[in-house]
Amino acid sequence: MKTLREDLQALAEQAPTVDLAARAVRGARRRRVNRLVMATAAVLCVVSGGGFTLLQQASPAPQILFTPPETTVLPLPEKGVGPAEQAYRPKCRRDGKPCAEDAWRIVTREGDTYELAGAVTGPLAVTADGRRIAYYNSKQRGIVVRDLASGRTWKAPLKQPEEDFAVEFTLRLSPSGLRFVVSGWGGRREPNKLVDVERKTVTDLARGWWPVSVSDKSGPVVLAKPFNMTSQVWVLGHDPITIQDFTYDYSALAPDGRRLVRLGQTVDPNRRPMVRRDGSIVIFDAISGGGETRVPISGLPEGLAPSRLGSWLNDTELTVLAEPQKPDGPTSAVYAVDVRTGESRELFALRDDGPSVVPGLVR
Repeated sequence: MKTLREDLQALAEQAPTVDLAARAVRGARRRRVNRLVMATAAVLCVVSGGGFTLLQQASPAPQILFTPPETTVLPLPEKGVGPAEQAYRPKCRRDGKPCAEDAWRIVTREGDTYELAGAVTGPLAVTADGRRIAYYNSKQRGIVVRDLASGRTWKAPLKQPEEDFAVEFTLRLSPSGLRFVVSGWGGRREPNKLVDVERKTVTDLARGWWPVSVSDKSGPVVLAKPFNMTSQVWVLGHDPITIQDFTYDYSALAPDGRRLVRLGQTVDPNRRPMVRRDGSIVIFDAISGGGETRVPISGLPEGLAPSRLGSWLNDTELTVLAEPQKPDGPTSAVYAVDVRTGESRELFALRDDGPSVVPGLVR
């Protein structure tokens, strides 16, 4: 059996070598500039009233260069902030890696952008409803949960060195943010712990199991472990089940406490890569196994394909991140997908080509 880190490395080797998110954002900006140029030309034609000949006779005007408007970024207030739509860390333009001085930015549903300054150097996560954030505070040496509206904060009862977040890690929040799993791979410690902030408890989880979903209070916790060509899904308190896919691409647990969704894929040993996503979702019973239903996703723009799943918006709709299949494809965006019909509707586009966080996304 391969280790989790070896599996991740194998998946990474199959990924495109280009930065798809960066290319998508640049493509969107170019298209925005082109639309502005065309709109300006149209206005000039209308104002001149058939003055095409007049424009030909006039002296050439200096070329008008349009630049995308700068985002107004304010310091994150202590309280009074609306729900977050997304968060991102601006990509460093010097060496292609996040710069140490670059702070996380919070974008609200109303369109305001705030900067989370201070000693926030590690992971950042947002609850599915966007009302709370959680992040590693190096000064306090632990995870802090913060309510954006009230400003109230909770310190997790677990001290961790900063080195835990210098490698691969995951911070998976419950809907309230007051219960979470923090996991890390590749470092000296490799933690895998379930933390309850309200009860001030820390529970060690089995190593090698990746956190998929965490519920509030004493609700179910879902873990997964891929093998060579299969995977196991484990709802704690029940026996693990086996599915016939090697995958990390799961949704959060459904409101009914049983259904889980994964991205559909096909496997062909004679092609490279052997495993390819097929644009569908697969709904299955995470407790008893079986009962699989495959539903093709429809309504995504040409050039975008589902890449990550997330939280449930209601009993029938699921959050899906769609990313470009080619470098100059459309901008990455988040959609709501109906698990019964596969129909999708756009929620919002990603704002930046640096590291980003979508509320409730499982990644």
